[in-house]
Amino acid sequence: MAKELEIPSEIKKLFPFPSGDEPFDADKNTSPCLTDLTLNLTSSCNLRCVYCWNDHGKYSNRKFSGKRKGQFSDNAKNEQMLPETALKAVDVLVAARGRDKDLVVDFYGGEPLMNLRTLRETVDYCRKNQSKWGVVFHFLLATNGTFLTPDVAKELIDKGVQIAISIDGPKAVHDNNRPFIDQKGSFDAILSNLKRMPKEVMKRLVGRTTVTPFFPDMVKLYENLRKLGFERIELFESEDACHRFLPGQETSFFSTEDSYRLLCKTYEKLALRYIEDVVSGNLNYSKTFFNRFFKLMQRLYYNHEVSGGCPAAKGQIAVGIDGKIYPCTSFLGVQEFELGDVDTGINSVKFQEFINKINKRFDHCRKDCGLFSLCRSTGSCLNVNYFFNGDPAVPHKRSCELFAEKLSLAAASLAILSDKIPQRLEELFGFDPIGRRGNKLY
Repeated sequence: MAKELEIPSEIKKLFPFPSGDEPFDADKNTSPCLTDLTLNLTSSCNLRCVYCWNDHGKYSNRKFSGKRKGQFSDNAKNEQMLPETALKAVDVLVAARGRDKDLVVDFYGGEPLMNLRTLRETVDYCRKNQSKWGVVFHFLLATNGTFLTPDVAKELIDKGVQIAISIDGPKAVHDNNRPFIDQKGSFDAILSNLKRMPKEVMKRLVGRTTVTPFFPDMVKLYENLRKLGFERIELFESEDACHRFLPGQETSFFSTEDSYRLLCKTYEKLALRYIEDVVSGNLNYSKTFFNRFFKLMQRLYYNHEVSGGCPAAKGQIAVGIDGKIYPCTSFLGVQEFELGDVDTGINSVKFQEFINKINKRFDHCRKDCGLFSLCRSTGSCLNVNYFFNGDPAVPHKRSCELFAEKLSLAAASLAILSDKIPQRLEELFGFDPIGRRGNKLY
């Protein structure tokens, strides 16, 4: 579809790329203005997913410079973030928020529900103080679903936590991708929880599928999420491991030319299915949660010029179980990218050093890539750039190619939808000026 339609010339005229230095100079603003905080609640996980880039919560390149007293034991399996560390991290977020009043706290791991105590206390702390601070908190939780009983799900949703459950397809597919530590499949345990979910709870849950070469048919995976009862969905391919491949993981990623071409074809089929369901009224942006393909269409529709690109450090931070602060979750444990800790806050010198590093992307991409105004992040995760090229500012070629492919599909899809349902486009996207995770869709 993308090759047939490309980006129509009339659409290109509507979305001119910026000229001059002004937009890019604004991107180089070095003052942290945080809106998003990711808390790595635990390094423990009861699954052993084949594509796990963070080594099942351990982070294969972590280089902790020391242990906070009482923070974690010598047994890595039992490492958990203490509530006091999480609350101090929230204080750091609030102190560096700038003028933004909408803040996001994302709970991550390992499997974050293995540290439910800290999760609960963090949410309660934020809710108790948000009026005093003049902010509104949004909460996100990514879970493997094995501990998400109906009671826990309802409790967290009532507290305002948006929950995404990772489930990779029908039983055989999911069990291959996401087994327990003993290599038994986890599908039945998750399905047992889902079957007992009240309808009003199920409506709020997000079904998230990671697509791998083992079963790349995105349309069937999309249909599987629907069959399981999810209204809100997200599909995304397994990304090249941010800490490089661990032994035995190579076949879990679209790393060869043949698998990459297959990935592009399956995205094309998924785009056609999305169009079909949008036209029939069965799908809109809110029901895709933070689906990145819909986000690309939304950028085009509203003529968004992305300010700053990747928000690592400039808009978001991640905090490890030991209280160390990093630009984002992907950099956790890499001493080179430590930006401070929750006791002393963000170190201005280290922060400036990181900003100087990533600002070099303007030299690498700005003059050579016509898509830079819609990307600003060298086409890929800054961490992927670092682990593949040794520099967060040097683009990862394959990621850039895939971004261009998705953008072409998004433009072609938008052109088709503009022709078929022009009166419903505003309703379809629901203008979102923040354009990030955590927006309240229900």
